[in-house]
Amino acid sequence: MTFIRRLLSPEPVEPSEPYFLLCSGCLKPCSGDNAHAIPQWNSVREDFLTTYRCGVCWKRALEETRAKIRVLDAEVREKFCRFLDRHGFSDAHIVMEASLTEASRMMEKVLDAIESEKLRLSP
Repeated sequence: MTFIRRLLSPEPVEPSEPYFLLCSGCLKPCSGDNAHAIPQWNSVREDFLTTYRCGVCWKRALEETRAKIRVLDAEVREKFCRFLDRHGFSDAHIVMEASLTEASRMMEKVLDAIESEKLRLSP
């Protein structure tokens, strides 16, 4: 099974009580159903952090993340893999072992899966 197929086959999530998150973009509260947990580059910490974005702000923020991973930088790749690791994706080592060009494609596929909502990161 390929890296992406395993990534898109997460464990089923049990339904929970309704909750609200604060959008990191517009700073407005949004329901958990409308919130998106996404990787976002933080230039102060120089790392990918989990941010919560509302239905209006999340795709623009995801584009900023895409721009960062397109840099083809070994440190960016390592930090993106650590982000995946923090979210329980044990196959992040496959991205680390790939060439920078191939790793960039793999990271793009992860972001594609997030954008298409086939992959939802847990808050």
